Amino acid sequence: MSSSEYFVDTLPNGVRLVTVPLPHLHAAELVCYLAVGGRNETDEISGVSHFLEHMVFRGTEDYPTSTDIERAFEAIGGAVNASTDVETTCFHSRVHPAYLAEGLALFASMLLRPKFRELDVERRIILEEAREDFNEEGTLVNPDNLMAALLWPGHPLGKSLIGTPESLAGIDLPCLEAYYRSWYRPQNLVICACGPISQDELRSAATREFGHWEPAALPTLSPAPQPEEAQPESCWVDDSDSQVSLQLAFRLPGRNDERILAVRLLRRLLSWGGGARLPLRLREELGLTYSVEANCSLLSDTGYLSIDLSVAPANLPKVLPELFDVLADLRNNRLPQAELDAAIKGYLFDLEFSQDQSDSLAVRYGWGLQAGYLRTLEQDRLELQQLTCEKIQQAAHELLTRQSMKLVVVGPWREQDRSLVEKQLHAAPF
Repeated sequence: MSSSEYFVDTLPNGVRLVTVPLPHLHAAELVCYLAVGGRNETDEISGVSHFLEHMVFRGTEDYPTSTDIERAFEAIGGAVNASTDVETTCFHSRVHPAYLAEGLALFASMLLRPKFRELDVERRIILEEAREDFNEEGTLVNPDNLMAALLWPGHPLGKSLIGTPESLAGIDLPCLEAYYRSWYRPQNLVICACGPISQDELRSAATREFGHWEPAALPTLSPAPQPEEAQPESCWVDDSDSQVSLQLAFRLPGRNDERILAVRLLRRLLSWGGGARLPLRLREELGLTYSVEANCSLLSDTGYLSIDLSVAPANLPKVLPELFDVLADLRNNRLPQAELDAAIKGYLFDLEFSQDQSDSLAVRYGWGLQAGYLRTLEQDRLELQQLTCEKIQQAAHELLTRQSMKLVVVGPWREQDRSLVEKQLHAAPF
């Protein structure tokens, strides 16, 4: 499979390769995506995907320590890092194009020959990382984690990616090794290289380093629970702070839904730039908040559009009706053509600018192949220009509904304000 923008190869053992030739650049981005993350976990081993990502850096058969690994990457122009989300674990580094093969050899050492040393030291580091989500009293105050629990109660998607102190305490070496053997498999890996490199270079080096890796059957995943028709829900957490943080979210279908590109435009209309609707109304006109941001989280079979902002406690009862008015206007009234044209133009500029950002293209093509969402820049350009004001309004009307709405409030809110805001939530004009 190929296009004018990328080339895809599959090794006999199932490893998939994406080559994105960018001859105008002077560095290459090398990324390894494994299809394993928080949704693969049970309650008992919550956080194990993230734990395993950390442990891969704790030395290999070829590089005994994390310092040895980091220095080996630095010697080829790299700075290795990794991240874990609900669906994928990503290992990535910039490398000098002349050292692409050496970069692949380093990633092969990490992914195929980890030694899992110093497990208890890494556990303590992860526990410190986990504390960032809690206040001094041990109460969870991370709005994203609180929202996930509201959206997907009782499902792995509703759990923290880092896990809990209890689940982390129960993850021992046999548990890590078993999880590694289950999910770190060749058919579960996508390798993407973006930069002044060739398809033959990547295929040859990947065959040498990963071609002998034996495939095995992968476990199955539980689908996201289907939403039930219900009234909106809220979660309130008292915390000592100078402001109250709000996150309002609408549950969405998966990223392959035909309305998702319209949702991405809605996000831009809401908060992308100073002239976007939410900052214009809530900040510039009313002075209720310093910043407000809309974001999309899109998974294979579910997702959500969220709006985050912080306000002074006294302004809490004022902000939700104003926010609802902005959303209701998008649902009920046709978008002005000039506003849509400006949003599309800005999106098209960003697509063009991404051709100078190898890390951005590695996400587009590497993650895209892994996630079953491989889209070219040209596809996005064409479909963006086919969006109409009517399609945007229809998407807003169908997806921004009271039934799909959740609210998280964290901070020094007052009990009388909570009662009022919950009434506002249930009386939302859509």
